[in-house]
Amino acid sequence: MGPITIFDKSALQALSLDEAVWFDAFLLANVVPVFYVETLADLEKAVAEGKTPESVVGRLAEKTPSGSVPNVYHRQLILGELVGHKIEMTGQAVIGAGEVKKAPDGSVGVHVDEFPEEAALLRWKNHDFLEIERATAKGWRAELADHDPDRLIGVLKNILPPDAKISDLEQLKVFIDSFCSSNEPEVIGLALDVLAVPDEYKHFALTRWEAEGKPPLDQFAPYTTHAFKVDLLFYLGIHRGFISGDRASNKPDVAYLYYLPFAMVFVSGDRLHRRTVPLFLREDQSYLHADEFKEALRELDEHFDGFPEEVKQLGVLLFASYPPSDMDNAVTRLWDKHMRPDWREIAKRRESDLGGLRDEDAGREAVAEVRRRFEQARPVPNQDAASLSGDGPDYFVIRRQVPVKKGKWRMVSKEVEEADGKN
Repeated sequence: MGPITIFDKSALQALSLDEAVWFDAFLLANVVPVFYVETLADLEKAVAEGKTPESVVGRLAEKTPSGSVPNVYHRQLILGELVGHKIEMTGQAVIGAGEVKKAPDGSVGVHVDEFPEEAALLRWKNHDFLEIERATAKGWRAELADHDPDRLIGVLKNILPPDAKISDLEQLKVFIDSFCSSNEPEVIGLALDVLAVPDEYKHFALTRWEAEGKPPLDQFAPYTTHAFKVDLLFYLGIHRGFISGDRASNKPDVAYLYYLPFAMVFVSGDRLHRRTVPLFLREDQSYLHADEFKEALRELDEHFDGFPEEVKQLGVLLFASYPPSDMDNAVTRLWDKHMRPDWREIAKRRESDLGGLRDEDAGREAVAEVRRRFEQARPVPNQDAASLSGDGPDYFVIRRQVPVKKGKWRMVSKEVEEADGKN
């Protein structure tokens, strides 16, 4: 597990399956909803001769990190915030699954049996697609083909002062930030309209805004404001000629920006992302181009490929819990910036202990202990679960299906494979 990372389809397409192993090993992927829909859309796309749409989607699913988490849909987050729920925007993924349970030792944790998105990816790897997924793919491509920004541009262009000197996206973003710091009711109303907030939520939000003393929009609903700013930059950017309005794929590309508050790192090879993502990043976040990301993962693959065969048989999840302590590339620099400052010292100690890592009994016992904790824990009543919101759970456990092998790499040891009893 490493820095929480959002990636787009272009970043994943650039990787070989072996390189994708190290993405899974050293970064925690936050897979956002637009990625699933955009990937599914390939079912309706013409592909190179000799390939089928199903094989293209299956290959993307196979490269997607098995240790990933799916983020909650941005519209659901907006509506939740408007009715009063606080949305944390500190680089942590927002997940919607999980049940509060108490383990036999009295500790209380959040248990996630399986993400629906993970189950879908597992099916896609085997070229197994539900009819509803095929319909979604067809509908998504039709929506992209019909996308017409003119209506919103006609509304939004009026917020720009006639004498405003805005010559690039950077200056446009400065104006947008200032505009969204207003507490004028017209600004609040415009945000709710542009984001297509249902009428019942509009009424509730405006009532709450007035009850709280009519604060500025960016203080009243920070995440809603973030999404509004993304839309303003996109549509006003088209109006000013900074962004192409003719390229239908620009709309899903910009939708990735809705999820920037929920990651430490954003990886993409898209030109629009290169120009827009840095405008929305905090100082404690990073943007990484897909080419640099691929090169770093290739270097990691070559490094670990030089390990003795007996070490490789331990499985990537055991012998590669940290990047190499003396390596300097894009991935290790992300660890320097976003992970604990002493990670290189810890990694160095781990490297010196590699020879003694194999403990067949310990491997089996670890699997058995995790299974016991998962299966013997019992649900906590709702009222007790609600009381945990202050201190948080004692632990967090997610049940996953991890492949025994991925590309040329064994992911888990033979002992763990046998203890689990299935692939």
